[in-house]
Amino acid sequence: MSAPASVSLTFCMDTEGPCFDPDRADLLPTWDAVDAAMAKLFDPAFRARYPDSAGGALTIGWFFLTWTGFATNPRRRAFGYHAVRDHYLDRWGDRLAATGDEQCWHYHHPAASGVGTEWGLDWTICREYDAIVSRQILERGWFPVCYRAGGTIMDALSSRWVDAWFPFDYSNRAPVAIEGLVDWSAGVRDWSVYHPAPEDFRAPGAGRRRMARSLDLQTWIHALSDDEIEAAFARAAGGRPAVVSCFDHDYRDIAPRIDDLRARVTAIAARFPAVTWRYAGPVAAVRAYLDAPPPAPLSIEARDDGGVVDIFSSAPLHQSIPWIAARTNGAIVHVERDVERVDERRWRWRPCGSSDAGSWTEVGVAGSTDLGASAVARVVREPRASAAIAGGIGEDAAHPRSIWHHSTLFPELCVKRASGELPETDSVAQAIDLLAPRLRRGMRVLDAGCAAGHAWRSLSRFGVEYVGVDSCAAAIDIGRRHLTGLDPARLRVRRIEDLSRAERYDAVICLNTLSYFPMFHQPLDVLAHACDRWLVVRSSFGDRTEIRYLPDVLLEPGFQDLRAYFNVFSRGEVAAFLDAEGFAVRWIADRRQQEKFGGRPEVVGGIELPAEFLFAERVRPRPTEDERLGARLAAAARDWRERRTGGANP
Repeated sequence: MSAPASVSLTFCMDTEGPCFDPDRADLLPTWDAVDAAMAKLFDPAFRARYPDSAGGALTIGWFFLTWTGFATNPRRRAFGYHAVRDHYLDRWGDRLAATGDEQCWHYHHPAASGVGTEWGLDWTICREYDAIVSRQILERGWFPVCYRAGGTIMDALSSRWVDAWFPFDYSNRAPVAIEGLVDWSAGVRDWSVYHPAPEDFRAPGAGRRRMARSLDLQTWIHALSDDEIEAAFARAAGGRPAVVSCFDHDYRDIAPRIDDLRARVTAIAARFPAVTWRYAGPVAAVRAYLDAPPPAPLSIEARDDGGVVDIFSSAPLHQSIPWIAARTNGAIVHVERDVERVDERRWRWRPCGSSDAGSWTEVGVAGSTDLGASAVARVVREPRASAAIAGGIGEDAAHPRSIWHHSTLFPELCVKRASGELPETDSVAQAIDLLAPRLRRGMRVLDAGCAAGHAWRSLSRFGVEYVGVDSCAAAIDIGRRHLTGLDPARLRVRRIEDLSRAERYDAVICLNTLSYFPMFHQPLDVLAHACDRWLVVRSSFGDRTEIRYLPDVLLEPGFQDLRAYFNVFSRGEVAAFLDAEGFAVRWIADRRQQEKFGGRPEVVGGIELPAEFLFAERVRPRPTEDERLGARLAAAARDWRERRTGGANP
């Protein structure tokens, strides 16, 4: 008779953040409510209750979900790349480390409808999974090794993708079947770990990954029973190891459920005195099942060789090629083409000349071993661009006299504002106070002269469609790197005067930008034309226009004599200009100037910068072409058209 084996008890937390449903009192609608429930699970006294055979405490596998790829958010989920995981690491990072809990990945594929409450069944409608993993690598240095399918929905196509990239998978839900969504009725029903068949993941076969079964702890679909738990101990008593796993969600207060589970396991274990059982994270449980020790740490190195990337790993990988995430042309792409496998530990990516990825500026490379050691490496192609984040932005050949490219303070503030390290600026706060009573979900807002676009952090709570434009490409790149949750395409390198005449926005904000123009007419003309409803401008205004072309002493040494405009524009002239464009104008005192400087202008670099808000509301339609031309020029324009039509020379 075989010697008894062991049982691993693995609890998987589908970590999705708050879920609002007015008809479901059991769902936690806010982060405060979720954190209060999770505080119970992180309590050391709670963890220590019902110790395992070795006196060990409960561990949890946190399967973090990324809410992206959806068009609507009826349950008010925490939308945005990294939003859920970042919250947990910020709030509970020390406890995650102290408990030995594992971080894993949970993925809900979007439906074609884009509705945030619908689960996608067609793996081909989008590649949001590629975008999420690529961003986790590039922006967080994290490459998960353990996967759980959202709703445990899987087909042959998605199974093959998971098999290629992740060594562990806890999606098996046999024998649960949900009509129209998923059918695990023919799946592996015991508590074994198996390699799935390439075409039918429910059956053992020649797949690379290792698949474990995880059942609902307690839902309307299924509830883990005593008989199912006892089957794991009976299996171990017969000499075969078992991983008994169940799952639940963080948007419920489930501490009592987990206590009930542990009480039942403890009682059942008492009937099998020869069987040892342990709490284990998902990865540790599979290693225990295989009787494999923790693997040696993995290291990955990536080197740039004139745009070609050489990749080295310290051990053979589970993946046939490493995951390569490239930042190129403002987008992040998953690279799978043009990668040469030199040997089992070396690869070379030589971007094809016709490939968009050939213009990459940053690459993240990741991989993992069959036993779940994981590593990430990052390489930056252009050292000057890298230095821009840490120091100055560096001269722009297209704008060699731009003050923004010779400042160390500007990029530092861009990074800190965009990343959330610093709070919103006073000017953003006041602009949003002016717009808040008016904004509605789905409205379009243009941030003209947005720098790194940090105003989006404050505007996002209104559900508006944000677009930021700035002439400084490096500032836009900082925003694309750090504003998690914002589609990078929403930040554009563009001068205000180059905006298309066809662009339309419900609201336009332009903060601390207008004064740097030689005169106000062109930028205000563009912004007024783009604005359907409300225009908010913070700048220097006064009783008369004062053109000030002065050195900026806050630039880097060697450039402090570089001059720029710091103009003050006449309120009367600006109001008259906007009145002609169909706006009623109000002037509003700048809160920062009033509260911090007693109403006097702030002095920056020896220059007085009076600040005031202009709030303009459209009260008439945009002027017609003839109205803009005026009677004299309208007649001249008609005469010119007639002469051109008749073929005459001017």
